[in-house]
Amino acid sequence: MIIPKEELTHFHRWQAGSFDAKPVPVVEVQTPAPDTHDAPPADVQSNQEFKLPTAEDIERMHEEARNSGYQAGFAEGQAAGEKQAREIAEAQAQQFSSLIGNLKNAVANLEQTAADQLLALAIEIAAQVTRSAITLKPELLLPVIREAVSALPMHHAHVVLRLNPGDIEHVRAAAGEQLAQIGTQLIEDISVAQGGCLLQAGSSEVDATIETRWKRVLEAIGTEPQEWLKP
Repeated sequence: MIIPKEELTHFHRWQAGSFDAKPVPVVEVQTPAPDTHDAPPADVQSNQEFKLPTAEDIERMHEEARNSGYQAGFAEGQAAGEKQAREIAEAQAQQFSSLIGNLKNAVANLEQTAADQLLALAIEIAAQVTRSAITLKPELLLPVIREAVSALPMHHAHVVLRLNPGDIEHVRAAAGEQLAQIGTQLIEDISVAQGGCLLQAGSSEVDATIETRWKRVLEAIGTEPQEWLKP
């Protein structure tokens, strides 16, 4: 093998020593013994590296596992309980809303029924008062007769005024002469209720009976016509 000159920078020439020189003594190097007091035996180190858990360690691990499971179960149970509570609350709210709606409808129907009953009672009272008034005050019929006569067409030579027997004498005494001047004949008619009259002139007729007038009053206030309360 040939070594290039460039790589021979640290080369020193070897020279053989003198055969007369004294030999150099060989010094034996002593390796220090290991300190047995500081390092534990191998079996002790092995025991320190692998140590079996004690009963307290096992109980602690069980307790930690129980606590962890309890907390997880508690959170899960709490979430399930909250969900169930929300569902129950929503169902109760719907039931309450339905109950309120039914109650409102019932109150509205009750109010309407009460209003109808009150109106019927008021009409009955008004009929009773009217009947009592025309019985006690027969002169109330005179304005009715004048209105009926004015409603007839003009130029009628013969006019018939039908009255209840209880009203005819009072009408004759209070307005007999005026009615005679316009050619009106008074005739008793038991089919005509007291407080009303029926005026006839040829083919014309004016129905001023108490039944017809009462019916018109009820129609004016938007109430179903009812039969007049006869005595």
